[in-house]
Amino acid sequence: MITRNFSLQAVLDLRERAKDQAQDALSIALRSRDSAAARCAEAAERLRELTGMMTGERFPAYQREQYWTALNNQRDLLRALEARLAKEDKIVASKRETLIAADRDLQLVLKLREKWLSNRNAAIARFEEKQMEDFITAQHVLQSAIP
Repeated sequence: MITRNFSLQAVLDLRERAKDQAQDALSIALRSRDSAAARCAEAAERLRELTGMMTGERFPAYQREQYWTALNNQRDLLRALEARLAKEDKIVASKRETLIAADRDLQLVLKLREKWLSNRNAAIARFEEKQMEDFITAQHVLQSAIP
């Protein structure tokens, strides 16, 4: 008896869907991380500008206090953005691991499907060969029966 349908097709469909969802989640996490990295780079550049302004010019005392406050606020912002970037990197790593696991699970079912297809094709070939042999045998019997 030759089975017509792959018995694990539902599992294969679920694994394909899980991999697609994992790819989408990784894509979203990468965009979020890239955005956090861009914000971090902008804050670092602004901090360099403020530092350059502080070292390059002489200011009255009241302005110096404003620049020091701005400089300290920018440092705090940069630290917060770097912490956020580190969290985003961890999320990306987690999503990447999830994608790798989903792909591994999918590949396992795909290998089982390939083995099933190979066995099915071999069974079909044997069946067709047997049918052909029966046909040839019947043809020889009929030819030998006719005088």
